[in-house]
Amino acid sequence: MDRSKWVQAWKDFFSKDIRLKIIVLLGLIGMLMILISQFLSRGAAAPQKPPNEATASFTSEEYIASLESKLQKLVSGIDGVGRAEVMITLESGVEYVYAQEQKRNTDTTREPGEDDAILVNQKENVEQTYILVETEYGKREALVLTQKQPKIQGVVVVCEGADDIRVQEKVTSVVTTALGIPSNRVCVVKISQQ
Repeated sequence: MDRSKWVQAWKDFFSKDIRLKIIVLLGLIGMLMILISQFLSRGAAAPQKPPNEATASFTSEEYIASLESKLQKLVSGIDGVGRAEVMITLESGVEYVYAQEQKRNTDTTREPGEDDAILVNQKENVEQTYILVETEYGKREALVLTQKQPKIQGVVVVCEGADDIRVQEKVTSVVTTALGIPSNRVCVVKISQQ
């Protein structure tokens, strides 16, 4: 069938009943929308995977190294300190808080007691489960809500100017303020002259 016959067949088809035209037109629009949605869904970006312990943030070692580097720059900028080295110790590692689902079930029973008293017994059952998400490799992991950075146990600053008590006080003040720790967790000593 050549093109002119196809065109004539369509013209004949649409020259008849108006309801039939509307139905055919809606059907064609529907098929076109399905076809377009197929192309759009293929090009859509992959969904973001939830954070887990490996990708959520710093490891404890990276956290310490970052803090030590920043603190060393800060302390080295204090007048009279000179060359300085900083070491930070942590009380524990990074703590993760996972999303949980909680189900509560309370059973209450009332029993008549002596002297027209009513005894009430109540049992509460709480069930907590972690919310699991599926990663891109089909592995199921607990959903991380937040993470808490580890607490700092102590800081040692070794610097050239530590033989001056005023420099020690300045360094201690800067470290305690920057890290939010008490002064008894900071040790400032003179670096050896080798």
